[in-house]
Amino acid sequence: MPRDTAHVHSAHPVLLLLRVLTAAALLAAPAAYAPHATSAAAAQAGRTFYVDATGGNDTASGLSETSAWKNLSKVNSTTFQPGDRILLRAGRTWSGQLWPRGSGQSGAPITVDRYGEGAKPRINGAGQVNDTVRLFNQEYWTIRNLEVTNQVPATGTPGANLRDLRGVHVSGDNSQTLDGFVIDAVDVHDVTGQVNWISGSVEDNAPGVRFKTGWDGSKKTGGIVFDTTVPDINAPPARATVLNDVVIQNSTVANTSFAGIVFKQYTGDGKNDAGETIAKPTGWGTRQSADDPKFTPHTNIVIRNNHITQAGTAYGCNGMYLTNIRGGLVERNVVYRTGTSGIETYYADDVRVQFNEVYETQQKAGGADSNGIDPDKGTTRQVIQYNYLHGNGDGVLLCQFAFGDAVVRYNVIAGNTRYQIYLHSDRAATAKIYNNTIYNDRSAYLIYGYGSSLQARYDITNNVLYSTRAGATLTTSPTITYDNNLYGGAGPQVPAGDQNAVVGDPRFADAPLDGPYGTPETGPRLETAHGLRVTSGSPAIDAGVQMSGNGGRDYAGTPLYNGRPDIGAFEYTPSTGTAGSVTGRVLDQAAQPLPGATVTVRNGDQTLATATTAAGGAFTVANVPVGQGYTLRAEAAGFTAATRTGLRVEAATATDVGAILLLRPTSEYLAVHDFDHLPVGPLTSGDGLTVSTAGGSANVVATPGASGRSVRLTRTTNSGATSLSRTFSPALKGVVTIETNVMSEQSHTSGNHWWAIPYIRNSAGQNAVSVAFTKNTIVAYQGGTTRTVGTYEPGRRYHVSTVIDTVNQRFDLRIDGRTVLQNAAFRTAMDGIAQIDYFANSSNYGGIHLDDIRISR
Repeated sequence: MPRDTAHVHSAHPVLLLLRVLTAAALLAAPAAYAPHATSAAAAQAGRTFYVDATGGNDTASGLSETSAWKNLSKVNSTTFQPGDRILLRAGRTWSGQLWPRGSGQSGAPITVDRYGEGAKPRINGAGQVNDTVRLFNQEYWTIRNLEVTNQVPATGTPGANLRDLRGVHVSGDNSQTLDGFVIDAVDVHDVTGQVNWISGSVEDNAPGVRFKTGWDGSKKTGGIVFDTTVPDINAPPARATVLNDVVIQNSTVANTSFAGIVFKQYTGDGKNDAGETIAKPTGWGTRQSADDPKFTPHTNIVIRNNHITQAGTAYGCNGMYLTNIRGGLVERNVVYRTGTSGIETYYADDVRVQFNEVYETQQKAGGADSNGIDPDKGTTRQVIQYNYLHGNGDGVLLCQFAFGDAVVRYNVIAGNTRYQIYLHSDRAATAKIYNNTIYNDRSAYLIYGYGSSLQARYDITNNVLYSTRAGATLTTSPTITYDNNLYGGAGPQVPAGDQNAVVGDPRFADAPLDGPYGTPETGPRLETAHGLRVTSGSPAIDAGVQMSGNGGRDYAGTPLYNGRPDIGAFEYTPSTGTAGSVTGRVLDQAAQPLPGATVTVRNGDQTLATATTAAGGAFTVANVPVGQGYTLRAEAAGFTAATRTGLRVEAATATDVGAILLLRPTSEYLAVHDFDHLPVGPLTSGDGLTVSTAGGSANVVATPGASGRSVRLTRTTNSGATSLSRTFSPALKGVVTIETNVMSEQSHTSGNHWWAIPYIRNSAGQNAVSVAFTKNTIVAYQGGTTRTVGTYEPGRRYHVSTVIDTVNQRFDLRIDGRTVLQNAAFRTAMDGIAQIDYFANSSNYGGIHLDDIRISR
């Protein structure tokens, strides 16, 4: 979905622009999450393959748009290499399965993406394959901008069309750690996966729904599934297969069953149809204790900025089912009307669930629950914070059977129909529940538990507990400690143990809450919950107790503490009584004014003021309270939002943030030169390129060490310039990316050696951005200073990408997807790109190979 997650300093938006362009498939490396350092020796540029379902031909090379392949079978029969890209034509549809072979490597993943204009390329499994998009025993893959579905048509019998189906499935059984997976801007929908439950009674089986299928046989169908298995369940290997460094972001998952997103590890409890265990246990996925040595979870998992809904299926039984994870981050997702649990963790360590909006979770297909967030069985070090949970059955379910520990803090929990917080853990579990704002207007219960669940330890501190319904229950037991909470509304009975209770009207800013709520376009509408901020005179102000390790901020992003601690999810900040304004302009990627854009100034997640840009793109956000550390966000339909952070607003003063550029999520290619259609031999001017062979030669040659063709510039004589250039009139303005694959065949041994790769010039012919290969090093100008940014090896191709912002006079430089210069100043002022030039002159001798020159905006 087109939502921005990058935050950059207000004066330098180039990093944001680079990340947006990266998400549009200009670069091969994942921009949003890079847990491993990338070595220059490991990274490499690869080939680009094109696939067109209507205009392609499987006998063609696939290496240009005019020689694209046609069928997925051609892709699936190819083993790809690190750095390769597989681009599917936008607006096209394929049936069957996409399962390309090969693995990337750190810094050089294999990327699946789209090219051309139109809808995302669609791959329809049609229920004929178990997995529409599949990877198995592979690693370092990035999958972007696809539409994926896998649906068996409904029959007259509900549930009879459910099968063992998935949309995107990443798995393995080779006893290795498989690294580096990115799923980005992928839309998965209508996957008719069967619903298998771990336990229960087989007497409750129904078409498409089965009970008592065990760990390995359950909960592994749906939209996006990451799991592992073994080659032989009767003779498993000694070591588990582990998935590491996974990012799922900016995607939508709709109407998939069993779940939207699943993570699971194999454990060896496979059963036959009679329910008898037939597999040899490994214990990798089922955890007997917090330090169980057999437990082997997947590691470093990030799930962010996604929209998940099961509103259109009666068989969607989890938004996210996240099991066997160690080190997880789940943030800024919208989970809407799923079944059982919006976000559930199970047998998991060190997971943060934050900034999510989860609403209207329901009971479906035999599921017993309907909660927003559930840290479930055997989960340790779970942190649930800054979430907006409303309209579910239960807000938070603490269901830590066997053992577990969780922190639930600074959440807004409102309008859930059964229990706002459900205490349902076993004796060995503990939970700290503090500084939440709980607003109940639909249930007879605020906090509820019963039976043996009341033997677990729950510390409930600094919460606003408010109910419009008289006598809403607050369960008590000897192991539940209530302390320093605010009790308000229609008289919830204060637990006898809360000796520091505060009773009164919290003075909410705007209750009850009535939307807007999160959509695929907006992401979580956390600001809606700001209606439950307390206002001046509230008994919650300065009435809390200090909590150690409190996360440092409240629900709205206000630093903790402002004076003494407050009670509830919001730290009160009094108004100073004065205000200023924020001014600037919003432009599109071509530096043209963008009227009608919405500009919002926020303090954390709290909206302070909003304005709309005028015809010339200008805006003034008035009446902004005096303060600092604010964030400005600009957004417009069809563009990716941009932010500026660290704003300071002073009284009666206009803070000018300058120009903000919004980019479309799909790049516009202004020029592409891959040379594959040209005959081998001398290169002459044409196709927008100007060739100068003074002092040397320019030839189309077979690309050394790869398929296709490239251009080799060779310089042997001190005469004129040997050059390949392109001129733009009018000059290009806004955000422009220039990409090239560059290779030097020989090491430098003596003499001068300086090849521009390229120089980028203004309308006066002056170099504004200068990048060069020289004497075995890669150099670039940062302002007026020459910087060495890397080395090159002879015979190896390097992907050189320069992202230029002519409005803010800055550029980023990436080599093989690795940022080597960021927010660098121009060498000379340039308000528009008039020329790019690959050249050498004077006594700079030797040769250089150039390929896949792409200019995009």
